Amino acid sequence: MPHDDFIVPELLPPSEDGVFKTLMTHPEAKPVLRDVVESYLRFPVITVNVRNVELPISDINEKRERFDVNCTVNDGSQLDVEMQADPMVGDSLRTSHKIVKARAIYHLCDLHSGQDGRSIRYDQLLRSYQMTLCGYTVYPTRKEFIRRFSFRDETGKELSDAVGIILVELTKLDDVIKKPVETMTGEEIWSAFFAYASDPKYRELIHKLIEVRREIKMASELLQNISKDEIERAHFRSRRMFRMDIEHNRLATLDEGGDARAMTIAKNLLGMDLPLNKIVEATGLSALEVEKLRNTN
Repeated sequence: MPHDDFIVPELLPPSEDGVFKTLMTHPEAKPVLRDVVESYLRFPVITVNVRNVELPISDINEKRERFDVNCTVNDGSQLDVEMQADPMVGDSLRTSHKIVKARAIYHLCDLHSGQDGRSIRYDQLLRSYQMTLCGYTVYPTRKEFIRRFSFRDETGKELSDAVGIILVELTKLDDVIKKPVETMTGEEIWSAFFAYASDPKYRELIHKLIEVRREIKMASELLQNISKDEIERAHFRSRRMFRMDIEHNRLATLDEGGDARAMTIAKNLLGMDLPLNKIVEATGLSALEVEKLRNTN
């Protein structure tokens, strides 16, 4: 897609990395962040303190070295929250998304080992959590949209609750949004907001979420203000153009090489209305590549 044809949406998507960070670290977003953290951690949170000291990033390359949201909660636990809108370069279903998983482990280890162990016993270190919200599917054979990982032995007995990883797939909410909003859990409500807040097709759903949770109303109002900021819109456009260039170059290379045949097979299978995961398995292409082919047919 030529850059000139790229239109910045009226409401910026909170599932985009930079927009998510701007929203969650906004000076007026503390109640929002507290509710988000409490919902996904599943234990009461009274206060949240954001430790991000830098301004929201404007350079896509800086993303490699900075947490999206680095915060602590009232019981001393610390949490790194990452929004991963698109798969990283080289990461796909055919590689079992090993990169995003390894990245979560790296960030968790960095967070936990960054504490000063010289002045405190190891068993008294702050609990550390890493949470990644993905705008794509990581586990295609699993129906649940949220998975939790911790240190356990082969029988399932937990070694320690000192660390944990939470992975949320925002592409698996079809069953969630069919539920009455009054029956949704906090993590379901927030996942639906992050996934659909900017999509006009789900405006009615977002209005219902606003009615049952005041923090969603606050987040929605902040998102509207952020979306009106011309600097934020310019940053969003720049990030999307950067990703488009990377994806275009990668697909062009594939098309010129041995994977051209896989592309042809995928196009034929799409014409047969085969499920996405079956086409991925048959061709070795990523889900994103197959989706792009579907959209261009």
